[in-house]
Amino acid sequence: MDGDPPRSDTAPVSRRRYLRERRAREEAESLLDQKSRELFVANSALREQAATLEDQVRARTAELTRATAAAERANAAKTAFLAMISHEIRTPLNGVLGMAEALNDTGLELAQKDMLDVMTASGQALLSIVNDILDLTKIEAEQMEIEEIAFNLHELLEGVCRLHALKAEEKGLSFERSLEFGSDRRVVSDPTRMRQVISNLVSNAVKFTLRGSVRLEARVLSSAEACARLEVRVSDTGPGVPADKRDRLFQPFSQTDASITRRHGGTGLGLWIARRICALMAGDLVFDSPPEGGAVFVASFRLAAADAPETTGLLGPREAEAVLRARPWRVLAAEDNRTNRLVLHHLLKPYPLELTMVGNGAEAVAEGRGGGFDLMLMDVNMPVMGGLEAVALIRAHEAETGRARCPVIALTANAMTHQVEEYLRRGIDGHVAKPVKREVLVQRMADLLRAGGAAG
Repeated sequence: MDGDPPRSDTAPVSRRRYLRERRAREEAESLLDQKSRELFVANSALREQAATLEDQVRARTAELTRATAAAERANAAKTAFLAMISHEIRTPLNGVLGMAEALNDTGLELAQKDMLDVMTASGQALLSIVNDILDLTKIEAEQMEIEEIAFNLHELLEGVCRLHALKAEEKGLSFERSLEFGSDRRVVSDPTRMRQVISNLVSNAVKFTLRGSVRLEARVLSSAEACARLEVRVSDTGPGVPADKRDRLFQPFSQTDASITRRHGGTGLGLWIARRICALMAGDLVFDSPPEGGAVFVASFRLAAADAPETTGLLGPREAEAVLRARPWRVLAAEDNRTNRLVLHHLLKPYPLELTMVGNGAEAVAEGRGGGFDLMLMDVNMPVMGGLEAVALIRAHEAETGRARCPVIALTANAMTHQVEEYLRRGIDGHVAKPVKREVLVQRMADLLRAGGAAG
């Protein structure tokens, strides 16, 4: 039997193993197919979800774009509305306050003087509201700019004290001051905004204090070789501010007591604006409640080097007056409003000026091309031809003929930041907002006349 193949006892075992392995492979392949199908279904679902999310994102983006555009349109409309309201209020106010100032220069009886004071105070209160709204708009649009001008700090604070000391005396209050620096202390900062903040604090102290005193303390703290910090403390013996209402002190449109608005008036913007101005001037405005009662507000401002040279500042009031009285300057004024022409005539009456008045921009161009003027005062909104168009034609004629540039001041009720910036870009050299204050107008005119005289 040597030719028969050997019989293996392991064959059944190998076949069983083979069958098991085959079954395992088939099950694995089946499971893999199942998982692949599930993964395909899941991927399809994810793609559908992603597509849905993309549609939602696109819709949301479009919605946000529309909302942003609507907000921008609303903001532009608000700015345009405020500019229009400001212009329409400032124009008649210029007549009221301007003629009141002119009337004050005449001989008045005591009773007439009292009535005139009431008229002026009412007009100034209305102007203060308009200015608060404009400042609010500037701050919200981040367009409020801080100037760097050299000035006498002692004179600025003394001026604020003199103004409000009279009001305090009328209420029977004592007014105290302490300025811890000499009368010749010159600094570089923004005197207009600094005066605005300090005047607001002192005015509030006088307004809300029924008896006792108001005190202003100021000191300069050196913080570095090239800069310093001014700290102004305004304290009063008034009712103070309740602890549960102090968090509303620096909120816009907020009064700590609703009855305050009815008794004293105000927009509720003053302290909020003052604090924002202090922040823009690298300082702060804080409130303190002393144990003895009353209220204390501490405002701080950054100052540039205290030894700033005299030549960097604007002319002072006396120097400006001297410039306008130096000789009969020839001044062209373009103003369509008859009342405003009367106001301008009375404001400039004390000075030996040769004042020529015209009623629109076209007449201003005709007069201006003739030459010989040292300065022009130009309203912006006029019939026939506006002030900006007139200035453009005057500047073009100067360039064609090689004639010296005649400085122009925009004398207008438009006082929004973007409006003033546009005027300066379009050939105007200075801006004075209506209602016009004589000292402000004289200051601007003197600065430009001095510069023009030096150039000539």
